[in-house]
Amino acid sequence: MAEEKQPVDANNEQSNVASAPEQLGVADLKLAASIIEVVSNRGAIKAGEMAAVGALYNKLMNFLIANGAVEVPNNKETTEEESTTQETSAENKVEETK
Repeated sequence: MAEEKQPVDANNEQSNVASAPEQLGVADLKLAASIIEVVSNRGAIKAGEMAAVGALYNKLMNFLIANGAVEVPNNKETTEEESTTQETSAENKVEETK
């Protein structure tokens, strides 16, 4: 006896896939926080959007820190690093104008 092949119903397969809820994990939240950092560093956020984006970033980071997904950032090191970079950049601009 030969088995009869039944036609595959594409709509049935899609409905099974669509019924499964999407999962949002810690890795997705870390990625979202990284995207916000990159976009803000590039200056792609308008002035009117900064407060909302910053609030979302703070919520994401607080959640990730509370759940142990990321370590608490050391703001002192970052601030010193940024100020050194800004000073060097300012010195280079002064030298270029001479």
